[in-house]
Parts: sequence; structure tokens; C-alpha cells
Amino acid sequence: MINCDDNSFNKLYLERGIASQRRYPNESLIGFMAANFFPLTQEERSECRILELGCGSGANMWMLAREGFDVWGLDLSPIGIELCKQVIESWNVQAHLDVGDMTELPYPNNYFDAIVDVVSMQHLNFLQHKKAIAEIYRCLKPAGRLFSYHLGKGSSVYLSSDLDWYDDISITDIPTGYPLSGNGLTSFLDASVAKFLYKDFSSLEIEVITRNYSKDDNKIEYLAISAQK
Repeated sequence: MINCDDNSFNKLYLERGIASQRRYPNESLIGFMAANFFPLTQEERSECRILELGCGSGANMWMLAREGFDVWGLDLSPIGIELCKQVIESWNVQAHLDVGDMTELPYPNNYFDAIVDVVSMQHLNFLQHKKAIAEIYRCLKPAGRLFSYHLGKGSSVYLSSDLDWYDDISITDIPTGYPLSGNGLTSFLDASVAKFLYKDFSSLEIEVITRNYSKDDNKIEYLAISAQK
């Protein structure tokens, strides 16, 4: 179980409120939805149950709800969930929101048509990844789909010599001076580790996305991972 008291994002929500996260949905998530779920009719969408893990302040949630899906969100932070409620209400849409741990999902077996994650699972260590992915598999319907947007080992910080390693894929925090520093435990995947973690899924696809920060010559790599149960 993950301890909310150790959650760096809970502190950020307290200090910065809605400004602590982005306001608009992740582009790769939109692409995943477009490829797999946007062709559905409005009636089919209303019966399509989608869960976002680590939904935070709702930047992806409002888009999914506006598109007519039956949207669910889970976050470890009660403050994050309260902010998400405000964002959902501001867009005049609805969503089911729960405070909870993604390594112990409070949902039945075979319940969701899709489970998505945008930069939340990257704050799990290796063992927590395995637990969360097992829970995702359990809660997805047969042929249900997974999407995860996760930091990759091609990021500049991964090659730094002054990292405090927690396990084989995660560090205790990204050091000051690098993008995304100060968010607590952070992990990095490459294709081989992702294939091992998602070995029970089929149709695994991994897209590598790179962002360059010209100001300080830092690079961030993300893996856009999609798969089917």
C-alpha cells in the first residue's frame, strides 16, 4: 500500500491548488482514445467505462467525460480528488471519483473497458508497478485496453551520476536542475522492462516520445504504452 502522507503531489496540491498541474489533456492519450474508442456511437460511449489512475486535478478526466464516456478517476490524494471535482463541475460533466491506491484497486473484476495512466505510475517503484499492473489486468474486461504514459530511460536525468537509487528502475527524487524535480520517487522504463511488466497483455505497443529543453540542454523521454487484455 502507498502512504498518502509520503505523496509529494498532496503537498503540491496544498501549496498550489489547481495550478500544480496542467489544465488540458495529454496528446498521446487523445491519440489512444481516437484509435480505440472515438469511433463508438454516443450510446456506446455512455456504456463504456474508463478509469484513470492518478487522475489528479482532472486534466484528462473532463475531456473523457465531455466525449460521453462513463468516466472514473482514482487518486491517492484527497486534495487532488477535491480539485478534480471542481474541474469536472466547471465543464458541466460528471465522473465517479475515489480516493485510493492504484496497487489495491477498489473495483470488481472485469469492470472497465479501459484503464489509463498519464505520468502517475512513474511514481511507483518496481514492486508497486507489478502490483498495479496485476490490478489493472484484474479490473479490465476481457479485451479491455490499457494506456500508460511513462518516463523513459532515454531521459537526460537517468544518466546522471548523482542519483539516489531506490531499486533497479526508480530513484528517490529527480535532482534539482532537471525537469520534473521535486516530485518524489520517480521511475524510468525502457521497452524491455515494459515488455516484462506487461507480459500478460496482448497487442503491446510502445511509442517513444522525446521532448528537448533547449534552455538547459535536457531531454525527457516518455513511453506511450498501449495493450489489450
